[in-house]
Amino acid sequence: MSNLKTKSIKKAVILAGGLGTRFLPATLALAKELFPICENPILLYHLEDLIQAGISEVLIVGNKLKEDSFSSFLTPSKEYMSKIKEDNKLSYLEKYNDILSKLKITYINQELGTEEFKSANNISNEVRGSSIAILACKEWSGGEPFVVLNGDDFCKYNDNHSVIREMIDVFEFTNDYVILGREVDIENISKYSSMKLNKKLFSDKSYKIDDIIEKPKKEEAPSNIMGFAKYIFKGDVFDKIIKSKPRGNGEYCITDVLSDVAKSGNASTSIFTGNYYDCGSKQGLQMAGNYVLMQDKQTREYIINEIERLKSDYKV
Repeated sequence: MSNLKTKSIKKAVILAGGLGTRFLPATLALAKELFPICENPILLYHLEDLIQAGISEVLIVGNKLKEDSFSSFLTPSKEYMSKIKEDNKLSYLEKYNDILSKLKITYINQELGTEEFKSANNISNEVRGSSIAILACKEWSGGEPFVVLNGDDFCKYNDNHSVIREMIDVFEFTNDYVILGREVDIENISKYSSMKLNKKLFSDKSYKIDDIIEKPKKEEAPSNIMGFAKYIFKGDVFDKIIKSKPRGNGEYCITDVLSDVAKSGNASTSIFTGNYYDCGSKQGLQMAGNYVLMQDKQTREYIINEIERLKSDYKV
């Protein structure tokens, strides 16, 4: 696959700073990234995919208000584990234990990125935006390339092959920054970003890109391929973020950084063709659960019958 000598990617960042206010009051007690899709939290699906992709170190970038929630999941209390053992329920944790044993997981607060940006730019007022949370990863990354993904996006192929592995394949082929792409209805492109595709690489799902534009008008969009919040960044991204300018709303948007990288000829895309659900929304979380249940033959018929019944009841 590779035509360049590139350093293997072993690190990944999961962005989990949002408070999940659309799920209040549930998020008063539990971080939205830990909401269950069937029995497994959203986070566990991410970690499983990252292991398949060859990742060994994960950084979760959250905030102080969610720290206890993640701590309880990643390092459960001895009392709780003793009770599970006493009740002969340890078998329920086999997948959880297997996944966590294969990863070194660190949790930090995204406020570190804010401090870094303010210090570098001599800014005293509030700074916001997707770029700022990524800055919190600077010391942890050690200058190595790394994967970044949103903690509430659910992306899955029916055959369970790794979404992140496809992105890493593109990185190893090009040594570029990589943005996960997805085809959407052009009528809805103004809700997302739009990528200007250049030459095809080694498959119909991989391309060099010339630009990525945040929320363009339909008539100004270069394509109907949107950019997901899943990326591969190189070590120089932090300097690019610090030098970036805010948008009209005052936010520092990572898409603007990536636009500059693409225009310089150093960005590519891996186009995702699997199943996607935004688990930061109520509908997306529910549908992700239905999708997982549909993969099990024992529950598939039940789900199909119940949906048909509900459609009949509500005359959909």
